[in-house]
Amino acid sequence: MATQQGGHATRRGQWNPGPKGRNVLVAAAAGRSNRRGGAGPWVAARSGRRNGNPGAMMAEDSRVETPRETQEEVLQSLLEVGAHLAGQADRRKVLDLILKEARRLARAEGGSLYVLRSGRLRFVAAQNDRVPLAQMTQVFLDKEMPASSDSLAGYVASTGRLLAIADAYALPADTPFRINREFDAASGYRTQSILAMPLVGPDGEIVGLLELFNRLGPGGQVEPFPGGEAGAVQSLAAMAALAVHNMLLQERLKQAHLDTILRLSVAVEFRDSCTADHIRRIARTSGVVARALGLPERQVDLIECASPMHDIGKIGIPDAILLKPGPLTDEERNLIRKHPQMGADILGDPTNELLAAAREIALSHHECWDGQGYPLGLAGDRIPLSGRIVGLVDVFDALVSKRVYKDAYPLGTVLDIVRKNRGKHFDPGIADAFLAALDGVCKVYGFTEAAASTGTQA
Repeated sequence: MATQQGGHATRRGQWNPGPKGRNVLVAAAAGRSNRRGGAGPWVAARSGRRNGNPGAMMAEDSRVETPRETQEEVLQSLLEVGAHLAGQADRRKVLDLILKEARRLARAEGGSLYVLRSGRLRFVAAQNDRVPLAQMTQVFLDKEMPASSDSLAGYVASTGRLLAIADAYALPADTPFRINREFDAASGYRTQSILAMPLVGPDGEIVGLLELFNRLGPGGQVEPFPGGEAGAVQSLAAMAALAVHNMLLQERLKQAHLDTILRLSVAVEFRDSCTADHIRRIARTSGVVARALGLPERQVDLIECASPMHDIGKIGIPDAILLKPGPLTDEERNLIRKHPQMGADILGDPTNELLAAAREIALSHHECWDGQGYPLGLAGDRIPLSGRIVGLVDVFDALVSKRVYKDAYPLGTVLDIVRKNRGKHFDPGIADAFLAALDGVCKVYGFTEAAASTGTQA
């Protein structure tokens, strides 16, 4: 069966010189060779980044008209995804939905989405109807790979080419990329047909990759992905590219805010013989505890970004008190207890969500569960959750660290203090979450695995 491409009828598997010299290799049957001697089991289309249209990742002349009922189905899917893209703040959920819809339209058994950062690909979504989610998470979680020909995904991300592979286990020796079989080996799954396309942002930059695996035919058998359906999937890929582009912009903005906060906080903490490492430990450990409590990732990020400013009020405390190596007098102690309110006053009444969270933490992180804290003497749930989390983390950091007025306490001693003050100084639930997440806490502080299990720093 011939398909019309730029006015020239070509057989599947043959090179077609498209308009303006563009070569497009349309889907070839497994095991066949193309006219120019190319590999039959894999096909490629040049990235269509021309004429100012970065989203056209496959040549227009390689598309096949889609039946009307399929077009209506595609339109409905695009409308649904577009609505979620506009109304869903969690971009990762949007990407998961896009992957699900792309799989449904292409009848793909599995799929994955990557984000490209600094020349490396990172998994952000993975789905498979035959492999349990827990098993996929074990293989893919926190995995990265270079955007290079060491893998199919890296090749697509680095070249901008769309690839359709009929049989991943029948590639010729001169294929310009390598198939990573780690997932198949770990899960017992067999990846056969693959459709891989780059995600190109509005500025023409490749920001990620969409991969679909094992298209299922009417009888459930695996078959190649036909080129005629690529247009529908590419529409979803364009939405995924926009979502990834926006997510990366948000992350850069968040990092800029965090860098500013860290620098301001370090300027204050340097007066208290602390370092930038102390600020980062507070932020990262607060995130570990918040995540262990099961808080939404957005709230975890907010606490982690706002926590470095917990002691911003110390800028109003004289050096003679902050750096005093001996015991404080009652007058000095009363003055230093004013720093939470000073911090809240410095941060004012912000409309910015991040600064509002920082103000809440600065004001409340010295309150105690039993009401014996300061400056307001709040008790129990009247203390903001963020203040309760950072309050425990701040005490832990102060105890395990060397200060001008004390040596570092052994980890086991500090953990005993946390346990004894559960329900007194500390929220019981947060103390339990902290102890349950001790592995993560020890990673922040560079303690060994033995330290996490035995409660010793050795």
